Amino acid sequence: MTAARPASPERSWAAMHAAVSRDVGVILCTVLVFTRGGTRMERVYSSHPQEYPVGGWKDVATEVSPDWIAATRDSDGVFVAQTGAEIDRIFGDAELIRSLGCGAIVNIPLRRADGSNWATVNLLGPEHGYPPESVAAAERIVAETSPAESTTITDQEGTP
Repeated sequence: MTAARPASPERSWAAMHAAVSRDVGVILCTVLVFTRGGTRMERVYSSHPQEYPVGGWKDVATEVSPDWIAATRDSDGVFVAQTGAEIDRIFGDAELIRSLGCGAIVNIPLRRADGSNWATVNLLGPEHGYPPESVAAAERIVAETSPAESTTITDQEGTP
């Protein structure tokens, strides 16, 4: 009998995306990994690679809302915005988000054993699309299906 090969991170993210789509609903799904000591975010998965290409990145200090970073990199909570107005306040790409039909977002941090966050799974759907039971289901699915940190991206210094 041959041992099964571990799934590639891309296939694992795609499986996570498919499960969330089936059980919760999602229009746009991306995964951002915090690199360079948490000062940069790099996209490792995207359901819409034309608009949000894999390999795209943002500088945390200059391109990301401090409120969002506090909620996704620096805490153990899930960030939820249910309206376009909330998205406008937090995300510089709100116009693109709305153009895809999205008006609500759930950002689920992925944690290391030490409690620090190494990535965030970003699920976007229609306005008011993520009531508490949907958020809880999404958290469960992401926890059960996301690949390990060691199988994703590392920066030049070897630190994800």
